[in-house]
Amino acid sequence: MCAERAARERSAVDLSARLRQWSSDLGPVLMGRLRMGTQRIQINFGQIVQLTVAAMAAYSFCYFVLGHAYPFFAAVAAVVGIGPMQDRRLRRSLEIGCGAVLGVLVGDVFVHLFGSGVWQLGVILFFAVCMGMFLNSGAIFVTQLGIQSIFVVTVPAELATGTFSRTGDAAVGVATAILMALVIPSDARKRPRNQAAALLAELARLLRETEDALRREDPQAARRALSRARDSQGYVDSWRASLRISEETARINANSRRYAAEVSRLGRACEFADRALRLIRVILRRAVTATERGRVDPILAEASGQLAEGARRLRLALLEGGDRSEAEEVFTAAARTLRPAPGLRADLEQTTMLLLFRPLAVDLLQAAGCSLEEANAHLPALEVEPETGALRVVEEPEAEGPGAEGPGGEVR
Repeated sequence: MCAERAARERSAVDLSARLRQWSSDLGPVLMGRLRMGTQRIQINFGQIVQLTVAAMAAYSFCYFVLGHAYPFFAAVAAVVGIGPMQDRRLRRSLEIGCGAVLGVLVGDVFVHLFGSGVWQLGVILFFAVCMGMFLNSGAIFVTQLGIQSIFVVTVPAELATGTFSRTGDAAVGVATAILMALVIPSDARKRPRNQAAALLAELARLLRETEDALRREDPQAARRALSRARDSQGYVDSWRASLRISEETARINANSRRYAAEVSRLGRACEFADRALRLIRVILRRAVTATERGRVDPILAEASGQLAEGARRLRLALLEGGDRSEAEEVFTAAARTLRPAPGLRADLEQTTMLLLFRPLAVDLLQAAGCSLEEANAHLPALEVEPETGALRVVEEPEAEGPGAEGPGGEVR
């Protein structure tokens, strides 16, 4: 009996410990999701307003000007043409909108000839999807064509003002969406700047958490930072999507063409920031092991803190479109500290982390505008000692003034 009771108590304690661990892990995940969701709403707020205005404008034109009693498809086509997220380029909007118009047209023709009903629904859906696949390989185009044809067949024909009036409503909605995309003033830099700021803020936060975990030698903190880093790819994907939109906007919108050069610079920064984020994940995996094994050399924590400060300054520079030299200076100072200390040489895990921090510094320097050669030049040159296999810094010869003489009076 005593043994059974002890076993039950141990099981209860284990369950309690697991619940506490689950709660501690769930909190940061939920906060991360909440933060990313809020940022998505903030970033796409203008798009949401534009979508709402386009739907109201298309509906009002068909209702008040064309005299259609229920211009349902005008609002629908405007909404699907613009989309609630700023991840749709003009070509994709045209594809979605044209699919919607064609679907309504096919449905209108079919209903006019054969009426509405169950068998009509099956036939029109089959025909619309086949026609969509024949005309275009895009899944969204095919889906829109099928959905709109279903609407036409299932919505009572009595709601239509006249023959093919619903097709006209859909065409008005798509035209409204395209007109807004071409005419409404758009700053091609704004969205990628905001996305750059979001990603670099996340980079700085991850590097600060890495610094904290290494200083306190806390494996749990390192694991939390690693979990957060694994959930950060959405920042990169959003930045890339915004760059594609901005590149197109700079081509088709006269007000945004002058921003093409900055959009290109933001694209280059995005590429290297993505590489840096991938390296941070690898560093954090090593940090978990290093903190579990014991003492961590302070040089690693200091380097992480310096890189975090540089990421913070680069965020401000990209957000404001300003000079990135301050961030470059901080990254340069961090890069020059990345040399093997005596305490690191005997620990393979920490040596690996040091070697991972070096390409991380190079990527961040390139994100700040340096070339690859310039970034590498800021790192201390390393070589392997032949006798021990340990890393050591290659000391560059000091510059000496003219007339310095060597042994025997020779000039060196």
